[in-house]
Amino acid sequence: MYFYKRRTWPRQKVSVTKTVETIFKMRGLYISWLVHSLVLTVMVHLSTQTEHLNSTLDICRLFPDGTKIRKPGGCTEYIECKNYARSTVTACSGKTPYFKLKSQSCENAYDGTYCDAPCTTKTQGYIGDSINCANWHLCEGKKPMATGTCPTGQYFDKVTSACVYPKDTVCVATYELCDVAPLNVLFRDENNCNKYFSCDKDFKLQTHTCDAGKYFNVATSTCVAKKDVVCENHPVPDDVCGTKKLAFRNKFVSDQSTCRGYFYCRDLGSGIPDTNPAFLQCGEDYFFNQERQACIPREDQKCSQDRCDGREDGVFEIAETRGCHDYYVCQDGRESETKSCEDKYFDVATQKCTDTVKTYGACSA
Repeated sequence: MYFYKRRTWPRQKVSVTKTVETIFKMRGLYISWLVHSLVLTVMVHLSTQTEHLNSTLDICRLFPDGTKIRKPGGCTEYIECKNYARSTVTACSGKTPYFKLKSQSCENAYDGTYCDAPCTTKTQGYIGDSINCANWHLCEGKKPMATGTCPTGQYFDKVTSACVYPKDTVCVATYELCDVAPLNVLFRDENNCNKYFSCDKDFKLQTHTCDAGKYFNVATSTCVAKKDVVCENHPVPDDVCGTKKLAFRNKFVSDQSTCRGYFYCRDLGSGIPDTNPAFLQCGEDYFFNQERQACIPREDQKCSQDRCDGREDGVFEIAETRGCHDYYVCQDGRESETKSCEDKYFDVATQKCTDTVKTYGACSA
């Protein structure tokens, strides 16, 4: 997720003619913008789909319920996902010892090249492989003569050609998502909420992008409104700081994903938009207003994103419906349900319905 210091931005309008350093110091936002740029660059462009076999992350975090995945590190077992976690592990055996991705069943042969013995014209004797540190192969050139696995808790050491304890060797086993994922099943890109993946018939990773204003919902395998998806890594919008024709210079702009988040676009010169803007965020009681270039009380700001952003469980948030009668119940920092004061008005300060007429910018005409 993005890194920032959570400070409350004053309500008055920001003078964009001041230097970046002066603005940040006056507002109490002591941010190394160079560090921000580096972090954002890494987060946005981190697209490798290589996973480590011994990672503590559960591969099912990326897939919808019911997905069957070849268990990483071998070809004889498969995992079934439920609630974004491993639910069951099933072993194939007998005349159908391999799990086949295309058929999603146990077969007499595996598909793809993931489980091929790593024997080449240059190999001779015992070697290990990269998919499981416990595996070993006996090769005569390209021909595999035998394959086996070290006893539980041991790794194959390529130097001594023997099974040893992990502390006595170096091994990093990895796999690509399309080595284990079923074909044509959509799964999420955890680095970009507006993107998602699938594996084609050749076991190659395909990247897809939702339409503007939408994020990928892994449960339904569809693109939906941003506010309906829990997103930890909001992508930097395209042309967020303008284009070569009109670059936003020394400006604060909405992150287009939340009510509180915004970017600072540096002045890099005429026709040079900032491609790595620093990410900032309004305090819990404020929403960003791009026109005023400031954070203002959240009840005074309209926002099409989730209005419960930053709120604790049980807190009520004014809804944007005209008349200021309705409000949201917040749970886990999200809008959980809408309630109405009916012929009364919702009072933001007291968190109650009142006979006194209340008018807020968020629910005005």
